[in-house]
Amino acid sequence: MSERGIIRAFMANLIEKAGGFDAAAAMIGARLGHDISKGSISKRQSGQLDWPLIEIMALEDAIGEQPVRRWLMQSLPEVQDAACLMQSAGELAAEGGEAVMALTQLAMGKGCRATARKQIADVIDSAKRTAAVLVREDG
Repeated sequence: MSERGIIRAFMANLIEKAGGFDAAAAMIGARLGHDISKGSISKRQSGQLDWPLIEIMALEDAIGEQPVRRWLMQSLPEVQDAACLMQSAGELAAEGGEAVMALTQLAMGKGCRATARKQIADVIDSAKRTAAVLVREDG
């Protein structure tokens, strides 16, 4: 789906929550301080006109949801970088936990060295991937 199609889908949901084209036009107009016609909303929703960001924000604020802004934020490099770091941190924590469990089991005489070695190798691999992410970000 194109960016325009995604925005129209988000806006269709907001228009529905507003109570239709008339209500959405009234809400946008009230936020912006000037009249917006139902026809303009209809043309934007059909793809004949693009949605101005100011009108998107006005309807989002009126409804109390920000789907378009949240979607747009995901494309920011710093948001993508943060998501990548969070994923790396979670993976590293999970691998570390498995390694601790394997070592604890081994220390208690219930585990085996091969499993512990594998879990430690997984931690090392995860740490290397995380380090590579950090190097990429220094770019």
